[in-house]
Amino acid sequence: MMKMSSLMTDRYIWSDIVNKIRSMLLNIRRNDAAGQVLAQLIAGIVMISFVFLATGLLLCPGTGKLFFGAGLIVGMAAAVFAVIGMYDALDAGLRLNERGAASYIRARSILRIVIAFVLLLVSVLINVYAFAGVTAGLISIKLSGLTNKLIKRIIY
Repeated sequence: MMKMSSLMTDRYIWSDIVNKIRSMLLNIRRNDAAGQVLAQLIAGIVMISFVFLATGLLLCPGTGKLFFGAGLIVGMAAAVFAVIGMYDALDAGLRLNERGAASYIRARSILRIVIAFVLLLVSVLINVYAFAGVTAGLISIKLSGLTNKLIKRIIY
């Protein structure tokens, strides 16, 4: 009987934590449909990065785990900032005229690509496991978008 009560309490605590994180993510920019999609993408990036972290810790030998973990944190942070940057660029692009919006969004996209390239270049010079971690973190953007329906079910 005590064990069942403990499980229910643990489930309530985790549910409370998830609700707090969800409300914090929803208040990143706006609390509308676009803001909810942004929150779902960020939550997906974090969840997928945890899966990559578990996989990397199992597959990487010795100090490679440390380099992979550090690279994954850097890649995950870059992915989160890239998603927020995309959101802001599209939001700002809606307020500009057609020509200004196209050039503004193009410039912001090029900046995101350059930042990702520099991160990958620096990480490959540091260690191959750091490169794998940064790559996994950056790929989590795409996987988060592809698994958005699943992530939406988990969050809500």
